Amino acid sequence: MEESVAFDMLSELTASLAEAGGEITSEPMSESQMGNSHADFLIDARFFDAPLKLVVEVKRSAFPRDVREAIWQLKKYIAAMPPGNSRVLPLLMADTISPGARALLREEKIGYFDRSGSLYLSADNLFVLVEKPASKQQARSLNNLFVGSRAMALHAVWTFKDQWFGVHELAERASVSPTTASQVLIELERREWVSSKGAGPSKERILSNPRALLDEWSSYVASIKPKPLRSYYMRMTNIDEAIREIDRICDETGVRYEISGLMAGQIHAPHLSKISQIHCRIDHGGESLLRKLGAKAVKEGWNLGVIDSNPRHDFLFANGSVMSGSQIHFKPTSISCSLTAVAQRNWPTIFG
Repeated sequence: MEESVAFDMLSELTASLAEAGGEITSEPMSESQMGNSHADFLIDARFFDAPLKLVVEVKRSAFPRDVREAIWQLKKYIAAMPPGNSRVLPLLMADTISPGARALLREEKIGYFDRSGSLYLSADNLFVLVEKPASKQQARSLNNLFVGSRAMALHAVWTFKDQWFGVHELAERASVSPTTASQVLIELERREWVSSKGAGPSKERILSNPRALLDEWSSYVASIKPKPLRSYYMRMTNIDEAIREIDRICDETGVRYEISGLMAGQIHAPHLSKISQIHCRIDHGGESLLRKLGAKAVKEGWNLGVIDSNPRHDFLFANGSVMSGSQIHFKPTSISCSLTAVAQRNWPTIFG
């Protein structure tokens, strides 16, 4: 990291410490050496009249794998320090720290600060937690996995489930370049969502933390503006009958579609007593399908919502139907993300 950027971050950190009730008692030291160990900065501070020495490691961005390395470096440095009167607290400072990395740092009682202004310190009789939303630049850094061709590669990783796979296998399955596939896998390793074996061209990975992948993907989906929904009303005796009719017409006309939202979740895990609306993505030919269904565009009282789709992305990994042979698709990754987004945006309505 450029020295000027590190010092800018240091200035922001000292300001945040002061806002949290701390007082910087001397000029921070940079590039401190202790035996074979190194610290980027040492900061002498005082919280509630208790002296405190912060040992700071600086990273440009921090994901779980980066954090484990930083924790080891910080602990090694502190272990080599001579005894003193101040409590010593390790702290990781970075432009961006991922949610998984923050959780790991809190678990290890390691402080952190990033350029959103988020700050965490934990020691005897001291606890500071300031959580601030990520800036647009930080959000792009954290979420670039979930958009475009990288999202296609990420989804393909999910489809391998408990199978080992290589870069070229991933690229072929996701219809992306080997370069994109390789970049995605490097990011997944930093997040500790995959395990690896081998090296070079024969290196293979396997999905090892699917829950963390889904949690962060769902959080991303909930944070963005939802895709436009066109609302229609179609005559139906019940919702299962409506889905069968959609399936029948799509099967006859060769139109691909995908049920999403609450109805798709209900098919995977039938825990809701009543659902009155269908959310659906439709490939090319959707207007013809709507005419054959007798669906009328309405603003209120709709029971069929059509989500604008990207055929290249939305139907790449379509699964077979539980109701018929080939046309209706339910992807657990999409369902998990869409249900989380629905719940977060409509929590009082759904669960209140």
